[in-house]
Amino acid sequence: MSGSPTTRKPNSKASAAEPATSSLFKREYGQGRRKLLEAVTRLAAREGHTRFSLRELAKEAGLGHNSLYRHFNSVDDMIPELMEDFSQELREGLRQARKAVPPGQTPALTVVSWLLDFALLHRDVFILSMRQRVGPPSAARTALEGNLKAIRQDMLSELGALGHLPTKLHPRMDWALEMVIDQSFRLCIEYIEHPDQREDILVRAQLSFAWVIGGALAPGAQSR
Repeated sequence: MSGSPTTRKPNSKASAAEPATSSLFKREYGQGRRKLLEAVTRLAAREGHTRFSLRELAKEAGLGHNSLYRHFNSVDDMIPELMEDFSQELREGLRQARKAVPPGQTPALTVVSWLLDFALLHRDVFILSMRQRVGPPSAARTALEGNLKAIRQDMLSELGALGHLPTKLHPRMDWALEMVIDQSFRLCIEYIEHPDQREDILVRAQLSFAWVIGGALAPGAQSR
């Protein structure tokens, strides 16, 4: 990345707070199953944990307690399914955002702009997924980490094809991209809490991308 980072003004339509489940749950779930997945997302984000009972979940979903067992045995059974839906939509959205990068521009601004909008639109499930990632080992965490690895592989191949990365890369570049993703996700959480700071967050995202990738490509860094 050369020169000073640039920002764009927030897209008020895209950035406005909207229902957190507006475009997730793309699978053909039955209505009851969909309501349960949406309810567990809201409860987990609001309460800060997933240790609530199925009775609490049924009340949040507006369903009878006994109806839950037609779909899930426990709350823990629901989280991996949520993480899979979230990860797949995130991955596809990032791929489309990278394709939309204008010729001659570095990808950070376009891609992170999309990511901030996505995080705000799906704030509950985004927060839940970040908690799962730093939490204890679980099926949900394993599923999420597998999808994040696939996202890094997408970045390597697509940014290389677009000319933003060399075609021959040191294996440690995967680590550098993991750092970029981690920092971008932390900035997303900050944006969810302070959407008025969008321009500053975009500047920091661009600097982070430039510093990490530039350092990884610096002479000598690839030989260590």
